[in-house]
Amino acid sequence: MVELEMLDDVEGEGASSDERVLMTLRRLIMDGSIAAGEKITEVGLSGLLNVSRTPVRLALRTLEVEGLIQKRSGRGYNVVDFDFEDTSKAYEVRGVLEGLAARSLAQKGLSDEVDEVFRKSLGLTSRALERLNDRCESGVDLYQEGNSLFHETIMQECGNSFIPFTYNRLESLPLLKLGVLVFNREAYDTEVLRLTIGHGQHLVVYDAIKKGDAARAEAMMREHSHATVAYSMLFSG
Repeated sequence: MVELEMLDDVEGEGASSDERVLMTLRRLIMDGSIAAGEKITEVGLSGLLNVSRTPVRLALRTLEVEGLIQKRSGRGYNVVDFDFEDTSKAYEVRGVLEGLAARSLAQKGLSDEVDEVFRKSLGLTSRALERLNDRCESGVDLYQEGNSLFHETIMQECGNSFIPFTYNRLESLPLLKLGVLVFNREAYDTEVLRLTIGHGQHLVVYDAIKKGDAARAEAMMREHSHATVAYSMLFSG
């Protein structure tokens, strides 16, 4: 197994142990430090990262949901073999589906209940950015929660069941799950700026949907989805 970097300050100020372990493992998989097909185990990673098994266990569950690792028939996981060209193509398709979902929802109109969910989502990402701007990395998890809620609400409430049905074929691919957030701590300020722009795009999409502006909702939602592709490609260089 590849020798992993140690997390000597994993309990330090800022991110929690859970967050640091997850972000570190995700980055090591995405930049190829942990090779495709590599077997990884909870016990092995716990020893190499010098942390307890609990944050490693939680990180592995999240990475499995994100499609970056797969459970083995026995113990442990295998790192999924994927390339960013395929991921980019899949994101392009997801962008079309999310754009269509936003358009459909704008045409359908918002119920009071769905409008309340959107407001909750936007409140979560707004508060997350306040924390991040104060250098409090607990904002990452809060942003993840709001981001997932925003994207999932558009997909689930669009009124066209064939859109989520089609998207479900993509969901298990690496990084294609709605709302997945990758935060690179080594470029903290740039990342906060990226999330700030993302929050702004959420506001525009919400405004367009609420006003029934289907064309603007679709165009901005597709742009928002494509921004994730551009970011993901930074890890392939």
